[in-house]
Amino acid sequence: MAVKRKLLTQAEYDALACSSEWRIVELPLDTVRATPGVQRTADLLGVFGSGDATAIKTLNGKVAVFGMDVIVYENRPQTWLGEGPVNVYHYVVTRTGRDELPYCLHGPFRKEALQGHWPTDLDLSPYS
Repeated sequence: MAVKRKLLTQAEYDALACSSEWRIVELPLDTVRATPGVQRTADLLGVFGSGDATAIKTLNGKVAVFGMDVIVYENRPQTWLGEGPVNVYHYVVTRTGRDELPYCLHGPFRKEALQGHWPTDLDLSPYS
């Protein structure tokens, strides 16, 4: 799955960015499904995000104000390669400097999530 970019409005960003000070929160699946640029929304199992527009971090090489791990069900795992029934993807949000579309969603990335892309045992403790 290729990494893509999708510009977001202030309202789209505000719907996602419901955490503060990089405190991880579980995001409502319907909110994530409605966010432009998020892939595999029909397979969502859970989404955990955090961010802080005043204390940026570098995530996946991007100067980010928000990041989220998207956990999806994999209905056709490549078991011969070690893939299981769950995939974890990481997305980051950056600022664009544009008034009408002030944010950009980048992803999905297979690295820098709190879980591996193909977790052998889905452990949600890093998100609590």
